[in-house]
Amino acid sequence: WNTINYQPKCPLAGILSGGYMKKRKTLAMGLAVAMAVSCLAGCGGDDKKASSDGKTEQVLNISNNSVVVGLNPLINTTGPDNSAFNMVLDPLVKRVTQEGNTYKIVPAAAESWDISEDGLTYTFHMNKDAKWSDGTKVTANDFEFTFQKMATPSVAATNAWLFDGIIENFSEALYDQGKKPEEIGVHAIDEDTLEIKIIHPASYFLELVSSSAYPVNKAMYEKLGSDYATSETKTVFNGPFKIESWSQNTEMVLVRNDQYWGADDVKLDKINSKIIQESGTAVQSYINGELDVIGTTDANWGKTIEEQGESESYQVPDSAPEFFMLNAANEYLCNEKIRQALSVAYDRQEMIDTLRNGKGVPIYSMMPDTIQVGEKTYTELVGGKNHFVQELQDEIKDPKALLIEGLKELGKDPDPSKVTIRYASRGTSEVSKKIAEWMKQQWESVLGINIEIDMMEWNIMWDKIDAGDYDIATGGWGPYYNEPSALLQLFDPDNGYFNAEKTGWSGEDPKKYQELLNEAKFEVDDQKKAELYLQAEELVVKSGLIEPTYVEEAPTFVKKYVKNYFVSTVGQVDFSKVYIEK
Repeated sequence: WNTINYQPKCPLAGILSGGYMKKRKTLAMGLAVAMAVSCLAGCGGDDKKASSDGKTEQVLNISNNSVVVGLNPLINTTGPDNSAFNMVLDPLVKRVTQEGNTYKIVPAAAESWDISEDGLTYTFHMNKDAKWSDGTKVTANDFEFTFQKMATPSVAATNAWLFDGIIENFSEALYDQGKKPEEIGVHAIDEDTLEIKIIHPASYFLELVSSSAYPVNKAMYEKLGSDYATSETKTVFNGPFKIESWSQNTEMVLVRNDQYWGADDVKLDKINSKIIQESGTAVQSYINGELDVIGTTDANWGKTIEEQGESESYQVPDSAPEFFMLNAANEYLCNEKIRQALSVAYDRQEMIDTLRNGKGVPIYSMMPDTIQVGEKTYTELVGGKNHFVQELQDEIKDPKALLIEGLKELGKDPDPSKVTIRYASRGTSEVSKKIAEWMKQQWESVLGINIEIDMMEWNIMWDKIDAGDYDIATGGWGPYYNEPSALLQLFDPDNGYFNAEKTGWSGEDPKKYQELLNEAKFEVDDQKKAELYLQAEELVVKSGLIEPTYVEEAPTFVKKYVKNYFVSTVGQVDFSKVYIEK
């Protein structure tokens, strides 16, 4: 979920929402996505003042380069939205970062849970001390209501697709196929006990719940309906902080939630979340002592920060892959050879060195090497056979010749200079412009084609993807859990976020892809499951439908007086444990 000073990932996607149709999803997220975007925390000296008990008030200033779109966790799921929910809402369990680039699942609204021997029933025991910020009790009924609303087609809950084919009767309710939302496998046994039944064992289920099922307050939602969470005064919070004020394009002010069950252990009094769109401005603020945490790929800025001697630095690879999406409905990109030629026409390490100052790791698979199947990594289980882009690079010695072959197969003029393909940028920042110009130069010089750059804001780009109105687009996704299906299911031709309507993918391959993913759901042997994922990945990566490029590895600098701010490949910062030692 970490993308610092960069465009939101997505869909790590856009801020779209809409009604569900039978076997169709619309989703709004921010990259893996999307895009998940990390917060840049800071401690401004001007904000320090004596509190009522005479102690120095602890204030963090958090900078984000993208706005929080909304406060309703059912429909607002961009990266910035999720970063805010991480501070103000407690799901049943939380996936939080730990020291040493690790993470773990910890109790949140539920104090404990049991898993049946067959792995199909999860029983959550609610924290009896958990309260909403208005003082009312957080109950199992709130979570039952939340999941039922997610399964209600008219709500258009943007994370609903993640539980499709996992929770009992969820798909049938979501797509209006004979079941009602009240019939899904989520039941409040009593106000302190929630039971969730799933249809196949899923080792990642707790991770999925931790990142994709932030609760709504049943009583307030039933009272306000569509007005729920349209402002900070029309919602309540059950996390360590609550929102005191919110100006979408300027600032969100969060204060400690005195009704939170762990409020006595929360050290921070206030968090000011400000919008700083330009990375250089944010870094300069850090250097000036106005921010406590910053991520940057700029080597000169990094050197200046290190020379100050006031920071600890952490550098871990992100878990969110960057990739290019190619629209197979395009008159040229419908041909596999042309897509493959585009995929191998540039060097990914050179891309990172040029565009990211070397702060990244090239990927030749849709899966970062940290993605696991059971106790082992996916890459280890398949013996590295998932590096399909490297395989293509070894096989294709002349990308231009392959492109010409593809043009001939289509009955097109074999002259590459007659080919024009549009490239849609993910944003209009200097970084986006730099990427677009570099890719244009690479594709044109190696293949002899014409690339037409279409600069647009990231949310506009995702609108166009949703409508299938693009040729090549920049994608990225922060997976909701650490397992290959978190990324592969994106391209399910019927129900994935990037379904066939968006990718233009047709023929027998998408049908086979769907069959492989469905078979993998019920496979209990990790080795066999990984091999099924491998076959599925080959259909989207080796065919060039998706071009994996890199994962970020930007250094994160943390002021030495900030304690318990841990950086991890996966997981979210636990702000309830962060404090300032001055």
